Formats: sequence, structure tokens, C-alpha cells
Amino acid sequence: MVKINRWECNALENTRSWLLVYGRRKVGKTWLLRHCTLWSLYITVTRSGKCVTEDRRKPPWSLQEPEECIRRLSQELARGGAIVVLDEFQRLPEEYWDIIALLGREAKGTLILCGSSMGIVNRVFDKRSPLLGLFAAFHVKLVSMSDAVSSLAEKLSPRDALLWAPIARDPWAIPHLNFKEPPWIELTRKARSLVPAAQGLIGEVFLEEERKLTRLYEATLRLLALGEWNAAAMAQRLYSSRLISAPHPGVVTGVLDVLAKMGLAAPIRLWKTRRAKVYYRHASPLLSLLLYMDESTAGLEYTPRPEAVKTRFSIELQFAIGELLAEHHGYVQAYTILPGGEGDVDVVLLDEKGLPRWAYEVKMGEATSKDAERLSSIARKLGIPRVGIVSLLEKPSLETVDETLGPSELVRVARNIKKRREKRPPG
Repeated sequence: MVKINRWECNALENTRSWLLVYGRRKVGKTWLLRHCTLWSLYITVTRSGKCVTEDRRKPPWSLQEPEECIRRLSQELARGGAIVVLDEFQRLPEEYWDIIALLGREAKGTLILCGSSMGIVNRVFDKRSPLLGLFAAFHVKLVSMSDAVSSLAEKLSPRDALLWAPIARDPWAIPHLNFKEPPWIELTRKARSLVPAAQGLIGEVFLEEERKLTRLYEATLRLLALGEWNAAAMAQRLYSSRLISAPHPGVVTGVLDVLAKMGLAAPIRLWKTRRAKVYYRHASPLLSLLLYMDESTAGLEYTPRPEAVKTRFSIELQFAIGELLAEHHGYVQAYTILPGGEGDVDVVLLDEKGLPRWAYEVKMGEATSKDAERLSSIARKLGIPRVGIVSLLEKPSLETVDETLGPSELVRVARNIKKRREKRPPG
């Protein structure tokens, strides 16, 4: 089975600070805490408000009322070197927060809170919160591209590792996938089992955020999956479906901002693009592709066409490689849509001042001299000083660009990033 080694594991393993670990559901928070911390007591708050308590020294688990598990937590934190994890913390009634705050003044052990609700951070760090100042925030997102690529490359060819990396960033799906097949083929075959799981995950995210998955939110997510990114165009379509009262882009931007805060949507800066500053897309390539298949086949009334899925996959891959390159150079990932239907620039990297430094073309297949000439011409017009060509087939033999990268070179890039990130402290 494929295993992804994550930089977060090293950071959590070495921490002795009180932490609030948070992030979208099913990104691997619980796995990281169970496998990467030497916890002595692990408490999980259930939806009913009770606690499943696990003592590493006295297995198995026990089911307790909140008062009992907080008392047990208090006893454990009195021990020097003890590490206590309180998972699904957002379900714990706030009446117990004052007790935890009191423990923080004299505790000898370490407490790690874990919450699936993105809103839990605002509550814990609110100026009126009794927990303010006790915890550092540690945001667990999807698996980083560098971790996914470098881990998959241990078992797959460089090309296959890069193709599968965007999908493997959602760790919940890994046990259900056959990595010997191309991703678009495997996802097409598994659509009927994976699409309901994706829909359930989205619903669960809204449930933990104490929000209702309305038709407006769902329709917006599906439009993103179909490749719609412009708030004005989305407003027109949502208005036509009578989901908003007027076709105002501001309404849709507000919805997209909420989805971004929940970890479901990801804004990418648009550079030198007329009438738009942000390109919105799904944060998860996997969820994007699954919703695309569901929406484009009228709820899987017929089997998705692999070629159509491959086309959508290539777009997700482009942005994922862009993320890898941005992290490699230490710049901000951006995207450029050219006027008059002239195409786009797959990856634009901006420095901290917003100035362009690199333009990249990303090809899933062969990169040709025409690709290099086109990109170089556009870069000159836009004032981008350096250009690079990426091919997932093989390293291009092109001398007219500043950098060429093939699968082996990209794997090397990912491994170098991983080495740097493993030194990052939690927070």
C-alpha cells in the first residue's frame, strides 16, 4: 500500500508546545497525531458529547462522560513529559474551556487540541476566549505536492509519481485506488464508489462548520468542478438557476470566500488578466474531478469518458505542478489568461513585491520547440525575465529557454523541498 511521508509528522513529533491542530475533515489530522506524537492519553469527543478515552499504558479504550475525561486529562497533564491529545475538540462544550485554561497554568505535560472545524480557530483565539495565549495554531492542509511526489517516487516511476501526486494529496482515497493505472482511468472506473464518498465528505465539512450545505454552495462547488472560475460568469449561471436573487458577482465572491475558509476552494492570483484578479478552483484535485464526473454525467447516469476526465485532470495537474515550482523557488504562484482567446500562461511566479520572475509551460506529454517559442514570446511581451518548460514525458531538449524539467528533475525538486520543510517548526 502507498504510504505518504509528511513534513507535518516531523514537526509534531518534536513539539513540546501546546497546539491547536486544525483543518478540513479527512486531511489526515488524526493519523498524524496518532502516529507522530508519543501520546500517553488520547481522548476523542463523540458527536453525542461523550469521550472515547485511550490510555497507552492501559488498553483498551473506555467511554466516559465529559466530566470524567476532563478529570482524567487533568491528572495526566500533572505528569512531566505526558502528551495528551483531545481530538474533535470543537464538540466539547465551552463550559470546559475554563478548566483547560486553569490547567495550562500549572501543567507539566503537553496538551494538543485537534478540531475539524475551520471556525474553531476563531473561537479559541478570540479576545474573550479563556484559551487565548495558551495554544499555537498548526494548520493541517492537504498533503503537500512535495511530500506526495517524493513519497510516491519510492514505489512508482517518476512520471507516475507526478501523475498520481495531485490525487494522493487526499489521504482518505489512497486505500481505494490502484496506482498501477493512469489516474483518469482509475477514477473513471471507481467513480460510482468514490463520488458518494466525496459528496458525503463535503456534507460532513459543512456539518462540522455548523453550516447547512445549501443548493447555492453545492451549485458553486459544481461550477468550479466544471472549470468555471469567474465570479461574474458564475453569478449569471446561479441567477439563471434562481439560486441568487440578482446576478451580482459580489454575492458569489462571498460564497467563494466562505468555501476557501472551509478548505474547499482555493484562490489563485491572476496576473496581467483583464477584468479579473482571482482564479477560483477546488482546493482538492480529487474532489474537483469526482464532482466533475458526477455533474458531467447527470449524476453518473452513464460512465464518464476517460478522455474527458483526462482533459480535466491535465488542468488540475498544471496547477499542482505550479504549486511545486512556487515552493521550489520561494515565490507566489499565479496564473495569466491572455486577452482575445490567445491562451494562457500555465504558471507565473511572483516575488514578494508582486513582480514576475518565472513563466512556465506544463505539458503532460512532449514539449516542443513551438511551445518554447510561444512561451518566450509571451514572456517578453509581459516582461517576465525567465521561462521554463516542464514535460512529464521526458526532459525537453530545448536550448531557447532558461530551464527544462522532466519527471526525474521534478522528483529531485520535490525531495529537496521535503528536506527543507522537515526542519519547519510547528505553528
